[in-house]
Amino acid sequence: MSNEKLKQIRQAKHLEYGSFSENMDSIGRAWSSLLGMKHNLPGHVVANMYVIAKLIRTRGGFKQDTYDDAANYLYQAEEMQRTKEWFEQDANTRMHDALRSEHKTNYPKDEPELEPDEEELALARREAVDRLEEQNKAAAKAIYNVK
Repeated sequence: MSNEKLKQIRQAKHLEYGSFSENMDSIGRAWSSLLGMKHNLPGHVVANMYVIAKLIRTRGGFKQDTYDDAANYLYQAEEMQRTKEWFEQDANTRMHDALRSEHKTNYPKDEPELEPDEEELALARREAVDRLEEQNKAAAKAIYNVK
């Protein structure tokens, strides 16, 4: 399906249900409360959970609407996370600059940051790969009911 058609679907859903991101954030708060979690599930995580639900639904046979919904949930999850992380980075930069200006001492802002050595990089890569493999296994179990 074309991006333009998916955009039209998103616009129609917005008119029918309101703000996608606000709804996903509200669902994340509600689910977190029901599960007794200390922190709220971010809206983009909720949207990704809906993507998984749509993918599971494809096991029952082909339905274009299911794939269209999954594509739109994934698109909007990406937009939500990108926007959130950009805003947080921007806020962190502003906070850091404000703290720097409050102190009378001069921060060594011109000093280069120390680069991690090869061993630290290799360990970080291995940890990231291990986390990704665990996430893939969990997703496969959830989607295909694998034990």
